[in-house]
Amino acid sequence: MNEKGDTSVAEFKTHLTVSSFCSSAAATFLLAASLATPDEVLLFFIMGVVGGLLPDIDSDSSLPVRLLFTFIATVISFLIMFNQGADNSAAELFTIWLVSFFVVNFLFFSMFTRITVHRGIIHSVPASFVFWFSSTLILYHFFSFSMQTVWMAGFFVFGGFLIHLLLDELVSLDLFGNGPKRSSGTAFKFANPRDLKSTVAVYGLAALLFAATPDYTPFVRTYFSPDSFASLRVFPDKGWFTHLYRTYLSRWQTKPKGAPGKPAGDPSFHRMNTPLTR
Repeated sequence: MNEKGDTSVAEFKTHLTVSSFCSSAAATFLLAASLATPDEVLLFFIMGVVGGLLPDIDSDSSLPVRLLFTFIATVISFLIMFNQGADNSAAELFTIWLVSFFVVNFLFFSMFTRITVHRGIIHSVPASFVFWFSSTLILYHFFSFSMQTVWMAGFFVFGGFLIHLLLDELVSLDLFGNGPKRSSGTAFKFANPRDLKSTVAVYGLAALLFAATPDYTPFVRTYFSPDSFASLRVFPDKGWFTHLYRTYLSRWQTKPKGAPGKPAGDPSFHRMNTPLTR
């Protein structure tokens, strides 16, 4: 149940848990298939979790959403600061960060909540494409990631966003309760019949953002070619965790014998273990 007693949508904690689990699993598969580095796995995980929380960003009465917007404002402020010249002083850089944070977290958030309605067109499938393409553009222009990496990071936002919509829709169906609720069909939607102007605007914005994105060919070739996951082993060939066991066993067998934390050749170790003579 959310803060207003409405059980027709999933709770913030549920969305956070599910998006974290799904993002972790997907990023792990990419790592196991040698399609992502550890740094990229962390990036993909964060983007997936953020995407899993974004559909409720138009809920101005929710404390978790307020915290999410603060987090987004913090990240954007750092991106703006990182894009400044190296000749700026620490005071100038911090002032730039502070002003950016204030504008995004307070002015932009206030304007955003005024022009949006909770579970309106932001809580829809076309909005997921808007956040996918906008995330790709931000990462591409403010960071030195490759084109396939920024596209995949945006794809994690897209995936997390869709998981949120599907979860809300499943909760509204109430399959194990009294049947579909009045909110059924309002979560996973492609348009808002009550607000056609915003629907057209979101579709148009998605098209404009896609036109501005970098080339998606490396993204498709890297992650969706027939040989992309050729090296992926979903389950172990022999026993479970044999490599982990052998690694730690080998380290334990080659560990110098002596006091904990002290190698056998350490002079202080010999002094500690030499009997005192009078």
